[in-house]
Amino acid sequence: MKRSIIIIALAVAAGFGILSAQSLADNSYYTKSQELRALADSAFSNGDYDAAADYAAQAQEYSSLSDQYVEKMLAMSAADKAIRQAKDRMAWAESAKAPANWPKEYGTAQGELSAALASYDKEDFKGALDHANGVLSVLASVTETLPLPATYTVRLIPERRDCLWRIAEYSFIYNNPLKWPVIYEANKKTFRDPSNPNLIFPGQVLVIPSIAGETRAGAWDPSKTYTPLPRK
Repeated sequence: MKRSIIIIALAVAAGFGILSAQSLADNSYYTKSQELRALADSAFSNGDYDAAADYAAQAQEYSSLSDQYVEKMLAMSAADKAIRQAKDRMAWAESAKAPANWPKEYGTAQGELSAALASYDKEDFKGALDHANGVLSVLASVTETLPLPATYTVRLIPERRDCLWRIAEYSFIYNNPLKWPVIYEANKKTFRDPSNPNLIFPGQVLVIPSIAGETRAGAWDPSKTYTPLPRK
């Protein structure tokens, strides 16, 4: 019995040494555990081994509560930081016209931020951190300048029929009608008559290759505003 009590007392003392060295906390749980440790040491010195064991057990319990408290505070701090970053990124996305130009990404980010705030209110700080980081991940691909379209669907425009040179002239395509052969060469295998560049039809999807290192992605969207490609 005496041997086991000694082991308990030494283990508690060692445990508190680690806590102090790591400066884990200055909170009520830690303070209480220190008080109980002192009582355990005193009881042990006076030969009251049962009381020493009881105090030591309580000290371990409060030590555990202190660790949990510190872990919670660190998690809350990390969640706070991540949510601030997520809100800043959302504000930037709004200024970059993401709601209009990147509606899918912006909508998903809004959902992630709402989930982060809801998790935080429930003190689920890990969930809040994960969702806040989700905002940053989703908006990572959003840029201030919308990528130019990588495909264009031929339209039926009675007053100005789409043709390759008119399509090449669009500012979001090549801003230069003389570049129409680039579109033709990239798509002629899909033409009904590959030898006739004038034979294109409404609804036909044309691939638009990059010609000046410009970034192109997705299909042309008439509701979006593209930065004109400098004419060359």
